[in-house]
Amino acid sequence: MDEASAKLGIEGLAKSETMLTEIRRHPFGLVVLYFQVTVGFILSFGLIYFLLTTAFSFDGNTTSIILLVGVVVVALMLLILLLGTYIYSQNKLLISDKNLTQVLQRGIFNRQVSELSMANVEDVTALRRGIFANMFNFGELRVETAGEQNNFNFMYCPRPDYYGKIILDARQKFIDNDPEAMKRANERLNVPRSPQQ
Repeated sequence: MDEASAKLGIEGLAKSETMLTEIRRHPFGLVVLYFQVTVGFILSFGLIYFLLTTAFSFDGNTTSIILLVGVVVVALMLLILLLGTYIYSQNKLLISDKNLTQVLQRGIFNRQVSELSMANVEDVTALRRGIFANMFNFGELRVETAGEQNNFNFMYCPRPDYYGKIILDARQKFIDNDPEAMKRANERLNVPRSPQQ
């Protein structure tokens, strides 16, 4: 593992690989998450306040209950925002000269790591939809794969055009440096299937 790989914390990188870049999700996705959680909790707290004030007479005990519920709701909201921020920040796409590695953190205990050889990269598409995506230069980076492998879709990718070009350039260098690996990948795709399949 070279020094750049060690700094990035990439443990599965082969000695012959060179890390080109690491992509982390754009911070705008956190703004969307924070907005959704805040609106949800404001509505929840409003409903709880309405139900408590209509069910009980408004005295010192009701005020204490409402204040206690308010503190619990705010603490719960902060905990959810903290966990959401951690989960969001763990998603990344690693680009080396030979492979793409996508790390998707879907929950606290749910992490998916997928690796794709540059030989299996068919096409890269950068999408920016909407006013905010164009204003803040983020979008979706789609890496289409050969064969039956799943495509890589990396949401909230900053500068998707730039990173798409890096992947395509790395793929072209991979093909130029190792045409046999490309040939082997294509041969695996063209294996004739038996009539029973």
